[in-house]
Amino acid sequence: MRYVLTIAGSDSCGGAGIQADIRTITALGAHAMTALTSVTAQNSIGIVAAHDIPEGFISLQIETVIKDQFPDAVKTGMLSSGPAVKEIAAVIKEKRLRNLVVDPVMRASTGGQLLESSAIELMKEDLLPLARVVTPNIDEAGALTGRTVKDLAGMEEAAREIKDLGPDVIVTGGHLEERCVDLFFNGKDVYYFEGAKLETANTHGSGCVFSASLATFLALEYNMQEAARLAHDFTRRSLEKGYPCGRGSGVVSPQPLSVRKEVSQVHARSGGFRD
Repeated sequence: MRYVLTIAGSDSCGGAGIQADIRTITALGAHAMTALTSVTAQNSIGIVAAHDIPEGFISLQIETVIKDQFPDAVKTGMLSSGPAVKEIAAVIKEKRLRNLVVDPVMRASTGGQLLESSAIELMKEDLLPLARVVTPNIDEAGALTGRTVKDLAGMEEAAREIKDLGPDVIVTGGHLEERCVDLFFNGKDVYYFEGAKLETANTHGSGCVFSASLATFLALEYNMQEAARLAHDFTRRSLEKGYPCGRGSGVVSPQPLSVRKEVSQVHARSGGFRD
């Protein structure tokens, strides 16, 4: 058995957040351990309120869990505030937690703000240097770099800048208008994981599923390139199997993935992107 620790917020409608992480990790045959950062009151239409876990209690959850069972990989999701970012970074550094996947969640898919603007710099300074990989979508990549990201060229430019902070970078392209491309940059090569654009309204939780599956594949000892490809495939399958839940966006549905059969289109190259 492999063990994956997710440090994230709770989504009361069950589509995203720590609930999506648990479903994903379990679907891939690993055991999910959790540390809550915030409890939200939300549904498919929006977030009504959020209650952050008190200072010191997030790290207490982490320390208590790993004292009994050390994780093979860790992912972070909604962190909410600057103090939470610093607290989590400190315990990850002190305990030398490995295979850290940072999903820099900033806004809910329903539009609510999930990370204080002031915490973005703390994430860049304290947390990202500890990560093995960071998984921003195009809007989050823009927030991390201060640039507008709207196409593959912008995704690569942002990935190269974020890589200077330390971790490998996967910019997820589900929000691109015409294509569905995830871009992976390891400091040397750029890889594209591409599939046909999926026409679905059931997208709630897709970013959480991607980062949680990536962490699980790393826990299963896949290398980063292969883990990124498998996470891309797994998330596409979860979108295809999504279903309505409430009056707003429906939810993705994590499904077991046969890694021998599900192969996406992968392109690798070195050097800069040219249209």
